[in-house]
Order: sequence, then C-alpha cells, then structure tokens
Amino acid sequence: MSQAVLHVVAYVVVEQQKLLTVRKKNTQKFMFPGGKFQPGEDAEAAIYREVREELSCEIDSSTFKPLGKFVTTAANEANTQLVATVFQGRLLGIPKASSEIAELQWIPIMAKEYALELAPLLTDCVLPWLRR
Repeated sequence: MSQAVLHVVAYVVVEQQKLLTVRKKNTQKFMFPGGKFQPGEDAEAAIYREVREELSCEIDSSTFKPLGKFVTTAANEANTQLVATVFQGRLLGIPKASSEIAELQWIPIMAKEYALELAPLLTDCVLPWLRR
C-alpha cells in the first residue's frame, strides 16, 4: 500500500521567543496555523486565507517571508506524508481560535520538552530550524 501525500501551507509566528501553535477541533496535536490548498490557489494565497479563517487576523505582509518546504509525517492522517510549504512573519491583530481551531497555545522555542502533544512538522522540522 503506497503512502498518501498531503500538500499544505503553514505559518510560523514568533513573538518573544515563543511560537504560536493551534489545535484543530477533535484532534490532540498542536500544529501551525495553515492547511490544505483550495483549487487554483498558490501557496501564498492559501496561507493568507488560512490565517484569516483560523486566527481572525491578517498576515503582516511587511514581515512575510518563505521559510522553506518540509517533508514529514502528517499529524492527523494515518499513513500520510506531509509536504508543507512554510512561511514566517507577524500578524495584524490579536489571534483568536476561529473556524476549525479549538485552541491556541504559545510555546517557548527553546524548551527541552513540552506538556502538549506537538505535530511532527513542529518537532522534527521547524523547531530544530528555529533553534539553529
């Protein structure tokens, strides 16, 4: 059986050495704001839409930059590879859990361990990159 591949976008927000994470409804793991593409969307359009839907904020375009493309294991889909196009920047407004988001948590980037369950994109890809 071949592994499914899921293409997504994710947005990294860092403030005061803390990272914004979200937990979607009916899931356990915290991840970045973002999600799947809609038909015809490029990565930039998708992340602007996802941030607006999930956080009720806008992306600060003056701080918006690509972070990279990462491949890892999907957090909530069994036997699925995740290909994430990741962007970084600030937000305009105060983020609040909206749409399918159940809760937000700011986590310290340099913590040795976390009390929350984190998605592989966080633990295996982006946190090590940010800690360099």
